[in-house]
Parts: sequence; C-alpha cells; structure tokens
Amino acid sequence: MKKRWLWMVAMALVFSGCSGIRVNQDYDPAQQFGRLKSYAWLSESQPVTGDPRIDSSLRDSRTRSAVEQQLRAKGIKKVDDADAAFYLRYEFVLRKKIESSGTGGSVGFGRASHGRYSGVGIGTGTSVSDYDEESLIIDFVGRDSSTLYWRGTGAQRYSEYKDPDKAIKSLNKLVKKVLDQFPPK
Repeated sequence: MKKRWLWMVAMALVFSGCSGIRVNQDYDPAQQFGRLKSYAWLSESQPVTGDPRIDSSLRDSRTRSAVEQQLRAKGIKKVDDADAAFYLRYEFVLRKKIESSGTGGSVGFGRASHGRYSGVGIGTGTSVSDYDEESLIIDFVGRDSSTLYWRGTGAQRYSEYKDPDKAIKSLNKLVKKVLDQFPPK
C-alpha cells in the first residue's frame, strides 16, 4: 500500500512539473515548411507594449538570441533581408489571471480531560489569488510581411528574477518549448 501511494505521489509530481509552460501552434497546412531554411527579423526591435517589465533591450536581445539558437539547431539560418525565405517576429503579452484552489473543508472534534468538555469545529474555505501570465508569440511571416505561415505560442506564470542567469534560463526554456513545435507534424 505504501509503495503504491509513493508511486502515485511521484507521478503527480512528474505531471505537475510538465505543466509549467502551455504551448500551442497554428499554421497554414498548404505551406511547405521544408523550404523555410533562412530568415531575417521583420523589425530591428520588439514591439513596445507599454509595460516596463517586458519592454527592455535586455529582454529583446535575450529573446532574439534564444530564438536564433533554436532555429540554428534546426538548420534554419539567419540571413540578410534580401535572401530570407521568411521573416520572423515575436511579441510578449502579459495578462492578469485568477486562480482558485477550490473548496476545502475540515471537521475537528476535541474532548477535555475527564470527559467533561467537548467540542466540534467545522471549517470551509476557498482560496483565490491573482497572478501575471506571460505569453510569447513567435510568427513566421511571408516575404510580403503580411502572410502568416506559422504561429507558435507559449504561456507561463510571469516571474521577475534577481539573478539574470535565472531570467535567461527561464526565457530559453519558454522559447525552446514554443519552437519545439516547428516544423508542424
């Protein structure tokens, strides 16, 4: 019984650890993704959101570096605009989210010494909290700058890090998860 309980707890931890980043993709099924072997950035800087937490040149250069590294690993190289098979753009979006822990309950019973006093307590409660969720959207766009070939999105709980290495690691993980979906299968 104890081994079974430990196994169930271990599996729950494994599956909960995999749920940190949610990814999705949309694409043109008629597109021949095998011919997309070179790209250029559509713009030289990230779109301005008005939120200073994500509007920074540090975050822009880190995001571009992570995207370029992932695409290079897939054999897709960065080239000059004139030689690009497609253009690349990205955007971050922060949204306020609300989560609830569900309803919980408890019942307690107590008795004092010599059986003279006793009591029963019942408690219920729901925990509600808000948090920021960041979404990264990466678009592969045609040379006409308006035809969307592929869009990958990844969403996770937003965190601010005091250590730049942790911020870079988190961003690299998000970019990798999004681009792991490309090319679509």
